[in-house]
Formats: sequence, C-alpha cells, structure tokens
Amino acid sequence: MSQEKLAEMVGVSFQQIQKYENGHTTLNIIKLQHIAAALRVSVADFFDLVPVKGVRLTGEEDQLLQAFRKVKSGELRECILKLVENMNKRAR
Repeated sequence: MSQEKLAEMVGVSFQQIQKYENGHTTLNIIKLQHIAAALRVSVADFFDLVPVKGVRLTGEEDQLLQAFRKVKSGELRECILKLVENMNKRAR
C-alpha cells in the first residue's frame, strides 16, 4: 500500500505518514488504531514481543510461538487462544 493511500484512509497527509515511519513524529493511540484498521492488522502486530530475560522456551513452546506469530488474522488468533484455554480447562 502506498503512503498516499494509507494517508487518505487514515485522514492525514502522506508527509505525516513518512514522519510516523521515520520516527520524527509520535503516534497517538487513535492514529495507531486507524492505521491498524487501514492495514487490516491488530495494533499488537506493530510491537515486537521480546521474551523476558532469563525465561527460556522449550522447543515445543518456541515452535508454537513461531507458528502463532505467522497467523495474520486477529480473529483466527483469538480462536486459537480460546481453543488452548478450553483445552486447559478440560485437562484439569
């Protein structure tokens, strides 16, 4: 998507989009939500989740996390989380 198209969808100039991309202007949460909606992603997709220091994932946990991060649909991610939560409830 071009900066011009994104700017049009968000209601700002393409120069403003450039400033956001280059870090010259900070985004407020409302504009961040508008950009996420225009790009059809969740706001969380803009943030790199860094593991907590000292916590090591097992091979299976890492595999699951990597596969989950590849799921683009926020709706599908929610379904996966609910599935795992329900499986844990039944296993107790």
